[in-house]
Amino acid sequence: MLYDLKYAEGIAETFIDEINPYCEKRFLVGSIRRRVLQVHDIDIVLMPKYEQTKDDTLFGEPVSINLLDRKLAQLCIENRLTLDVNGSLIKRFTNFDETDIPIDLYIATEATWHTLVLIRTGSKQHNIKLCMRAQDLGLKLKADGQGLVDAQLKIIPVNSEEDIFQHLQLSYLKPEERK
Repeated sequence: MLYDLKYAEGIAETFIDEINPYCEKRFLVGSIRRRVLQVHDIDIVLMPKYEQTKDDTLFGEPVSINLLDRKLAQLCIENRLTLDVNGSLIKRFTNFDETDIPIDLYIATEATWHTLVLIRTGSKQHNIKLCMRAQDLGLKLKADGQGLVDAQLKIIPVNSEEDIFQHLQLSYLKPEERK
């Protein structure tokens, strides 16, 4: 099903407002970022916020609690969100506040942030072109967002989407130009 861009943006903004306190970073990507007039879903790259605490055992060992995961679980328990896919790096939800537009969350780290933002912005055809260009240069652009890898399988550090384009010896394209 397709959704009007403005409708999807409104739902995305409401959802992001709901989860923002539980994220270190979050960024709206996909067809919304590319400004496509009809979108299939809402795509968000994010880094969860963690809280360090002691567990409830006799020894009180330190544990790290994923605050975003806790908030998403709460939204599901309250029937404000339905969990459809629960992977460690990708989560898909529907029925946010009784809307039917799917929301995909892509879990990033500092090391994967920029590549995930690039890849999840798309388009699919643009990503294929970037991967083929990397291959032509003896590199590999990992579609799962792990990064740009050299011939020795070492990840090339990047600080922005522009860095990735530069490593691929390509001019930077704005998201709305990535067809």
